[in-house]
Amino acid sequence: MDELRKNHIVHIELRDSSWVNGTVLDYEKDRVMVLVDEKYLNNAKKLQELDDVKVIVHTHCGLKKMISSVISPLDHRSCIVIENSPAETVHQKRQFVRVVDDFDFNIEYKNQFYPSKCVNVSAGGIAFRSKGNDFKPKQEIKLIFPENVFSKVITCDAEIIKVQDDFFVAQYKNLNIYDENKIVKRIFELLARK
Repeated sequence: MDELRKNHIVHIELRDSSWVNGTVLDYEKDRVMVLVDEKYLNNAKKLQELDDVKVIVHTHCGLKKMISSVISPLDHRSCIVIENSPAETVHQKRQFVRVVDDFDFNIEYKNQFYPSKCVNVSAGGIAFRSKGNDFKPKQEIKLIFPENVFSKVITCDAEIIKVQDDFFVAQYKNLNIYDENKIVKRIFELLARK
């Protein structure tokens, strides 16, 4: 995968539909070393040499997929080595992949809070429903995502880019890389359930 770089988030789906999340520790033209997140070590122990796995990588070009083989199973450093295969060709117009989600969150606008419900989410923005407000395109709002969904409270500014009755789409304005990674991790988890 030409788009792959160090520190990219990696999602590996096993044959039994369980998954392993980690980050790219190092890579070469033919192989990728993945540092497995502590939470996924038990699943990573299932991987054996030459197992074929589905891999999704969050790259600067969006989500990229590849079919890969395990070169070296889990080692004492919590790393696995997989084959660096070509990315599957994806035809999409969006920069970021959106997934359906339904968590509750708050919007702060002019010192008022508006309870809202996610419709779908991506690493670049969110579509949501919110009643009792009069948001307009190009208005700036503050999004407050809950800790129970993202393992920490995420707050960022956003701009309303679409309005249709009580349905809105907002694009993130100042989302830092750490919070973006939390959202991407959520997206991977939702993709793995499909």
